[in-house]
Amino acid sequence: MLGLDPPVAGFTTYSAEGHGMSFDTASVGERVRGRVKRTVIVAVLPRAAAERLVEIVRREIAVPHMAYWIEPVLACGRMGELSTGPTDLGEVPAAGAAGAAGA
Repeated sequence: MLGLDPPVAGFTTYSAEGHGMSFDTASVGERVRGRVKRTVIVAVLPRAAAERLVEIVRREIAVPHMAYWIEPVLACGRMGELSTGPTDLGEVPAAGAAGAAGA
């Protein structure tokens, strides 16, 4: 994501385990455990940038089992920063109205 133009300024990754999807590509150990290894990437972006990122990933990586979701973030920031308020993320949909595109 740092290699994109423009790069995604900040994101978080963590290990996860997926349940309920196809086990066609799962290792023997994953089949025995009943879950598959996954990596989760979280980035807070304006909606247009998030939709653009999803389209780039869909076009350039195209992993069938990869899932994503887009949801509103009402505010974000860092606890240690001295600022006058939360970061402006541009247009924020009404509470409860998550934007989703589905893959």
